[in-house]
Amino acid sequence: MLLILLCSVVVLSASVRCTQNNGSIAAPAAFGYELTMSGMEAVNYNLQRLLMESKSNYDSLSADIEGLQRTLGNTERMVIQQARILGDHEIQLRKIGKAVESVDQVFHLRNELEMLSNNATRLLSDTSKIYRVQQTLPTTEMMNFYILQLVANKLNTSGMMPLEPINLPRTCADVPERRSGVRRIHPQPGFKNSFEAYCDQDYEGGGWTVIQKRYDGSVFFYRGWNEYESGFGDLNGEFWLGLKKIHELTYAKRHELHVVLEDFDGIVAVAKYNHFLVGGPEEKYALNKLGNYTGSAGDSLSYATSLKFSTLDSDNDTHKDGNCAVMYQGAWWYGACHASNLNGLYMRGNVSDFATMMCWKEFRGYYYGLKSSTMMIRAVV
Repeated sequence: MLLILLCSVVVLSASVRCTQNNGSIAAPAAFGYELTMSGMEAVNYNLQRLLMESKSNYDSLSADIEGLQRTLGNTERMVIQQARILGDHEIQLRKIGKAVESVDQVFHLRNELEMLSNNATRLLSDTSKIYRVQQTLPTTEMMNFYILQLVANKLNTSGMMPLEPINLPRTCADVPERRSGVRRIHPQPGFKNSFEAYCDQDYEGGGWTVIQKRYDGSVFFYRGWNEYESGFGDLNGEFWLGLKKIHELTYAKRHELHVVLEDFDGIVAVAKYNHFLVGGPEEKYALNKLGNYTGSAGDSLSYATSLKFSTLDSDNDTHKDGNCAVMYQGAWWYGACHASNLNGLYMRGNVSDFATMMCWKEFRGYYYGLKSSTMMIRAVV
């Protein structure tokens, strides 16, 4: 196209020069002029067409540029939005990281708790072993008794008077001094030895032998068979007299039983039974008789009639799935398992544990630890 335009310009220039030189236009020159004009029209047409095409291309390019600008703007906004999303994700990841650290701490704490639990289990196991070993060792009272027996036997063989005093009261009801305190009694003279007991001369006319007393939790009552058989504690404080002595008392004479209970609100209640009889060692000190109940505490012991005594190391209850003494942390005439647990753990008032404490069902139920418990027996004339 550019070549045609140049040729047309050359022809036009030649025609002009010929006209200027000759002053007139000849026939050939006229033909050249027409040819030149035709070429000029073609050039003009081509120029117009090129101009239109250029304008069309320019408009198209402008539209493309505007589209690209819009695309770039959208892309920029998307990049900013993605940057914000990434920022939010980073914050979440930091939180997750902290949570993971917390989870690691939880796992660490759980491991430490499991270790503590295992240590506590081993400690309880070792404690049970210690208790079992303790049961095989003589108590101080037993040692004193054996020493007195040896001395008495030696005096007897030498022809001297026996060490055992004569004319001792058989029960606390026979004690001439009407003052409460520790006295030596001899329920079966000539058959069994005498022993000391706490005589209550103030409650309902006096003459009561206290066989169990608890009021502050100072003496631990979760013990084994040997100690419950021989007795433990302080006769001037908290104590258990001993199954062997209780058996001797109740077989030497008929006795009544009073159970005096007090809660932490100061309310005192009493359960009375008119014929209390405990069997001997061959019967596992079974509660052979209780007699009739009267009183204000409610009857939570008659269920135990004919039941044997059980401790943590001597399971004599009627429960098929374990030892009630272990389950309820005490020692008692358990069946399957109990309605009273006066040798259970010492707890104060309302508790969440079920029946492991010193409780009397008909008085304050299975979720209340009593303040005090006193079991007293008196010979019936």
